[in-house]
This record gives sequence, C-alpha cells and structure tokens, in this order.
Amino acid sequence: MKHFTTLTEAMEDLRSRGYTHEFGPKKDFLEEKSTETKLKSEEFNVDEFHRFEGTSDPGDEMTLYAITASNGMKGVFVSAQGTYANEVSSELMAKFNVSDRAHVNTDGAVKPIDPVETHQ
Repeated sequence: MKHFTTLTEAMEDLRSRGYTHEFGPKKDFLEEKSTETKLKSEEFNVDEFHRFEGTSDPGDEMTLYAITASNGMKGVFVSAQGTYANEVSSELMAKFNVSDRAHVNTDGAVKPIDPVETHQ
C-alpha cells in the first residue's frame, strides 16, 4: 500500500478507487453528507486507514478511514485527533479501532520506532 504525504493526495487516490462519499459523525452513527444516509456501526466496515501527523501542531493530526457500507456505498470519514477530535459515541469509535482486525489494511498507519539495541 502506498504511503501518502498529504490528506488530499490520499483522498484523491481513494476517490479513484470508488470511495466517493463523505461521511461525518453524528453521535452514534455516520451520516453521508449529500444523501443523508445514516450508518450505525454494524452497517459498515473499515477497509483501510491513513494517519497524518502535523509537523508543529498536534491539533493537525488527522486519520482518514476508507469505509464500505452494507448497502455497497463506499466513502471516507476524516477524524481529527487531539483537541479537535469528533465527538461520537464510544460504540461508534470502537468500530474505528482497527488494530485487532486482520482484514483492515493498516499499511497507512504510523509505525512504531524500533528500539535501538544496546550492546554491553
């Protein structure tokens, strides 16, 4: 999977792959902005995500999720981190915790730094 340097670049790539809808949080569901389609957590799957970290302001951290709804609708959800995080229910946010799901493409995740080995 390709690593993107900007959120715009990632969104354009996802759009070219059919993720054409934009979703926003509404407490315990996601809402598609143009059609007002509402999705509860059990009505969509996270296919992949890409995390972007701000260079100077932690408030600039964003995560882009590519999702597919059970009705076949594909789109994106952008979640701000830190102070500007979206206020959603814990049940909905649990759906975006993808660390334990083998089917989610996590190549876009920020990788931990390998510890430096010390020789004694």
